[in-house]
Amino acid sequence: MGTPGAVGGPYEQAVALHRGGQLEQAAALYRDVLATDPEHAGALHLLGVIAGQDGRYAEAAVLIERAIARDACVAAAHANLGNVQIGLSEFDRALESYDRALALQPDHRQALEGRGRACSVLGRPVEALEAYERALDLDPGCGESWLCRGDILLTLGRTSDGISSLHRAAACGADADRIRFALAALGREPVPPAAPAAYVRDLFDGYAGRFDAALTEGLDYRAHRLVARLALDHAVAVPADILDLGCGTGLCGVHVHPAARRLAGVDISSGMLEKARARGVYTELACAEIVEYLRERDAEFDLIVASDVLVYFGDLAPVVAGARRALRGGGCLVYSVEAADGADWELAGTRRYRHSKAYLETVAAAAGFVVATIDAQVLRRDADADVLGLLAVLRVPGLGTSSDDREVAARDGGRA
Repeated sequence: MGTPGAVGGPYEQAVALHRGGQLEQAAALYRDVLATDPEHAGALHLLGVIAGQDGRYAEAAVLIERAIARDACVAAAHANLGNVQIGLSEFDRALESYDRALALQPDHRQALEGRGRACSVLGRPVEALEAYERALDLDPGCGESWLCRGDILLTLGRTSDGISSLHRAAACGADADRIRFALAALGREPVPPAAPAAYVRDLFDGYAGRFDAALTEGLDYRAHRLVARLALDHAVAVPADILDLGCGTGLCGVHVHPAARRLAGVDISSGMLEKARARGVYTELACAEIVEYLRERDAEFDLIVASDVLVYFGDLAPVVAGARRALRGGGCLVYSVEAADGADWELAGTRRYRHSKAYLETVAAAAGFVVATIDAQVLRRDADADVLGLLAVLRVPGLGTSSDDREVAARDGGRA
């Protein structure tokens, strides 16, 4: 990694601080090294690693690429560049970087794990499985690799092997909530009230770069258009202050933007928010869990839309109550869910929740909403079959809501 300099010099001190987790101090010393030797490969590489650890992926990529240009024989630099490229949703390029690392050092465990992640996202599960199994040969105690291996085996239809791998992941200390959630979707654990936040964040961070094409082309996704059309049809006033819950890449935001005075978006995935920001339609964007975000809002919005996000919540009461708090009188919440046959809510094998119409009505009434409409619609295609959903429009009593509506809602448990 370049010329190390004298023992105990600034570079060695920086490395020691870096290993000890003192990133700011280490970065300052790496910069001191680069002030003297601007092409010091080690300092460029590890300063890039710190930038990546801080989420500044574009800056990290530039630094690590400069390090590789100076010394292309360091496997760790290629592996870390791959990690940064995954942060940038550049999965094809990341795979190339991991392969360069492995050509230099075939037993580089981090490169194997990275290759597994990249292949999983790129729809190459057999290669991903091979990479994780090679990584586990090197470190049989890595719970995260067992967890990823289990998910891939389930994708490949090897359910028994997948479950065994998930149990091994749990024994090795992997994320217990994610493991229980995966097993719950298979009917092997009690169903939790919502998907783990870390699971949702990681899912969509990995999906961000190909999300729009996969949904609109591969799955004939239409929920965003249906939600936006209903929202605009039921808006009391235009222009409106609008909140896009779980905004993702902004597919729904683009459609409601013409009616917005202010368009806020919130999502748990920073990768998705970067794509939304590039659309240029949002007044503001926040990276947050949506129930926590809503908890801080009080009568700020005229309209809230939530397209294909509440499928990651079984118990909708916290979200719906939070939306009620965040809406002004007469305001509307418009959202989509996948339809359940009978139960209030259930977790499908897809790890997405489904809800019944009766349950949506009950939750709306409990939060103080009037139900304007709940209609069944096809939301997308999956495995060559239509996915049936429910589109709900809930209104806050007040401006634009008649006394007759409120009386019907009180009499019929929220149905108007």
